[in-house]
Amino acid sequence: MSSRFVGAVVAGLALAAAPFVSTAAAVQGGATQASTAPPSAASLQAVIAAAARSAAADPGFAAMTPDAKLDAVQASVAAALAASGASPEVIAAALIQAVASNVISAGVALKVAAAVAPGMAATVANAPAVVAQLKATGQTATVTSSTAGGSVSVLVSLSGTAGGGGDAGPPAAYDPCAGVTADYCGT
Repeated sequence: MSSRFVGAVVAGLALAAAPFVSTAAAVQGGATQASTAPPSAASLQAVIAAAARSAAADPGFAAMTPDAKLDAVQASVAAALAASGASPEVIAAALIQAVASNVISAGVALKVAAAVAPGMAATVANAPAVVAQLKATGQTATVTSSTAGGSVSVLVSLSGTAGGGGDAGPPAAYDPCAGVTADYCGT
């Protein structure tokens, strides 16, 4: 009978001490209110850059077509931003900031916005940094969105200039590295 009593006392003490132990562990581990703050546009810059570099680290990235590069970088950045838990507004601000600092191309930002924060794709498309980069590289983007059943559907169309003279012909494929000094572009 005494061993049951001792076991019950030990279990009771363990239950009573558990909140204090977890609080002490959190303090020792550096967990603070600030470390659980939601992500900001500035804090997401490192996330965006790391995701773009991760896509470019694929051994076959350099040999990919511009469209395949765009898709690879877009998928990597979109997955990282979706996992960040940031709000659509913060994601849009982060994408615009990343374009302004040449971390990613305007086309990548538009495709990511359409995938992760579709309600903010037009905001990204109309941002001065995005418009300026597209114009500087001779590229265009069209963002069309519709609301169906409460969700936003976005179509992004990207094209580059055809080059050459006279008859311009069909627009060239969008190049996610045109005019961008991002790591994933090899410059």
